[in-house]
Amino acid sequence: MTFYNFMMRNYRNGTGAKRDLACDMHDDKRIFPKNGVGKFDGWHKILRDYLEYQQACDDCLATFEECWEEYVKCEKARLRRN
Repeated sequence: MTFYNFMMRNYRNGTGAKRDLACDMHDDKRIFPKNGVGKFDGWHKILRDYLEYQQACDDCLATFEECWEEYVKCEKARLRRN
């Protein structure tokens, strides 16, 4: 699963800062960078740089960091199962 899909499935219909980030990503869906399944190396920087280029606030960047960690943990566990 891509980080984009992870955010849409887990947070787009939720509440709070994670929902806000997911909705912002959805609004940018045509240009938001999307990593390949199981591709982590370098993608944290690409996504972080994209958010910074879009002038994301510090709270948004902190939320991204938290969500990225959740995503990597979830995906690595899923890939081990398969």
